[in-house]
Amino acid sequence: MAAKNRQEDIEPVVRQYSNMLYRVCFLILKNEQDVRDVLQETFLKYIEKRPVFKSEDQRKLWLVKVSQNKCKEFLRFHKRHSYVPFDEVENNIMITDGLDLDTKEAISYIWNLDHKLKSAVILYYIEGYSVREVAGILSTSETAVKKRLQRAREKMKIFNEQYSGGAVYETR
Repeated sequence: MAAKNRQEDIEPVVRQYSNMLYRVCFLILKNEQDVRDVLQETFLKYIEKRPVFKSEDQRKLWLVKVSQNKCKEFLRFHKRHSYVPFDEVENNIMITDGLDLDTKEAISYIWNLDHKLKSAVILYYIEGYSVREVAGILSTSETAVKKRLQRAREKMKIFNEQYSGGAVYETR
């Protein structure tokens, strides 16, 4: 009976957050199978820890942080992972479904950033977390997040134009 209750508890969480976590992790790992592994590990940790949250925002934040840590672990310990150019997978992945051409182009620039810059950009610009929240998720300082966002914008001039440009100093 306890196993059935656990399954009933996890199903709505998986349904609600798997697409968002998939997008975030896919942009980092660039490989569908690796993303599936990371998501599985993320939800397994959720089942094992059975954390209690005061709000859905806290649950989402926890899941994003765990998935980011799992991606980081994966990249650290799996030196050999396949890299596929964005152009080759763009038509086959769900993260670009329904997006306009400018947004797809911005994603293609994000695709080519290194992990640290990419994580900060995804969490700040795409998922809408504040600099403070991104720092918490990535277990780093707010200054480091601001610097990563600045470096990412420098590498992606088109992205800079789309998202108001300049150095990030606000803390939303």
